[in-house]
Amino acid sequence: MKRILPAIALCAGLSLVGCTGGGDSAPKDGGDDASKAAVEEAPKAEKLDEAKLKEILESTKAEGQSFKAVDGAGNASGEAAKALEASEFEPAKCKDITLNMLNANLASGGTTVAGTSTDNIVSAGLSSFDDEDGAKTQLEGSSTIAKECSDVKVKTAGVEMQMKYKTFDVEVAGADETSGVVANVEAGGQTAMELRIVTARVGNNIVAVSNIADVEEATVTKTADAFVKAVKNAS
Repeated sequence: MKRILPAIALCAGLSLVGCTGGGDSAPKDGGDDASKAAVEEAPKAEKLDEAKLKEILESTKAEGQSFKAVDGAGNASGEAAKALEASEFEPAKCKDITLNMLNANLASGGTTVAGTSTDNIVSAGLSSFDDEDGAKTQLEGSSTIAKECSDVKVKTAGVEMQMKYKTFDVEVAGADETSGVVANVEAGGQTAMELRIVTARVGNNIVAVSNIADVEEATVTKTADAFVKAVKNAS
């Protein structure tokens, strides 16, 4: 059980760091000329590539901990996606929602890396998009699971758990926008873990942090603070 829960926590965090509503943010033909001009004059955001995101992830220390990237964590064919794909969800629609969230960042021009702290306490994910609209859409989607799947059962590797999601207010220093989701993970009728997932937008970039073991609430927020600062310095 102790080995399964961190894996589920990481998957939950990755699904939120990769979640977007999809869609095309490009201006449509036939639109207002003034609107088009404003879009053309807007400065182009600098999209951080995978190598740079990994460098930020592994060079940033938060709450005394370093981080190590998980290979393929932000990829549709990565281990997290495979673990989710092999799991059973009830309601079944929540599996599709979770997988779509994990994959949608690829379809909307996002690049993601993710990893865990050296003490296996916290997971962190960094995403960068072509423009701010992509990041804003992703942040808006970070509460989708809480709304659509507030109470879901997940069975993986023979272990059945129940995850109850809800949103909470959170402030991250230096972020343009923030979102918080808390998930109570129950197994055998007992609360096994409480996950706090903090998502923050920095321009066209997203930082998502979640605990993967029981820690003080402030640890997740302070870790998000550190990564927001690092992303701003790199942008």
